[in-house]
Amino acid sequence: MSCAPAFDDVGLDVGAPVLRIAGTALFGPVVTPAPRGKAAGQLWGGILAVAATDGFFELKRTRTRKASFD
Repeated sequence: MSCAPAFDDVGLDVGAPVLRIAGTALFGPVVTPAPRGKAAGQLWGGILAVAATDGFFELKRTRTRKASFD
């Protein structure tokens, strides 16, 4: 499977991960540690809301911890 279609939609000035949701491509989310259970569902709901917002482009802050893969 090629990732080219997602990057065609989101642009080449972002990294990975890239999500394609209902015709909208977004960079992210970058979250550490990964949420589980209800918290994961709440994050997903927020991502869906952002993806549905016309004109939304970016939301970012500096990382304050190293990646956790637990």
